[in-house]
Amino acid sequence: MTARFRRFDVRVALIGVTAVFYALTFAPLYDELGPGVVSLSVVPVALAGWLFGLRAGLLAGAVAFPLNTVLLGLEDGANLDSVVWGGAVAGSAALMVGSVAGTLRDVTERLHAELERRWDVDGSVRASESTLRQLVEHVPAMIMAVAGDGTVTYANRAIGGLDAAQVRGANVYNFVPRAHRDLFRTALERAFREGGETGYEIAGSADEEPRVLHVLRFGPVKKDGHVVATTLLSIDVLDSQS
Repeated sequence: MTARFRRFDVRVALIGVTAVFYALTFAPLYDELGPGVVSLSVVPVALAGWLFGLRAGLLAGAVAFPLNTVLLGLEDGANLDSVVWGGAVAGSAALMVGSVAGTLRDVTERLHAELERRWDVDGSVRASESTLRQLVEHVPAMIMAVAGDGTVTYANRAIGGLDAAQVRGANVYNFVPRAHRDLFRTALERAFREGGETGYEIAGSADEEPRVLHVLRFGPVKKDGHVVATTLLSIDVLDSQS
């Protein structure tokens, strides 16, 4: 027997014991409290609603009407109108209590399920973010996010003797060789102006052969159709091949 079914059996047993206890103690309590004793029938009804939800609460409340009518009839069978009226009033109260308890149970269950779902989603997002962060931090290239004024808002690695945290907030031109700044500025401004990908390559010689030594690519970051920043991918070809 699984834990779920065992829990179900325990809940059913608890409701059954409460209902049986109410029925067995009805007569002696009737002698002390009179017809008002039927108000105690809401206890098993409330339990049913809270443990199993709205449908169970309404079902238990509906059962309370004939149960109370029978119990009242056993104690005051001569006054049929009083018996039926008492059973109806007690049944209505039980239905109300069962519906309230059941609704609270259902709302609580839905809230709990939603919280668990969000927790699972948040956990998956955090795991994905962690994986992505590790990939970006170890990719063999320099990745930056640059604002329109040239301020670095993100860097995935150290550069120029500064770690990634220190690079953020610095001006990107501080890390561009003087000989290439005009080329860099033209490409950066074009990315902001046209909103498309752009870039350039730096050629040179290696192992006495002409070849591309450095590749830079700019990609726009848009918000509401406007370019608010650009991503910069800088690849040192020789370094990435080593």
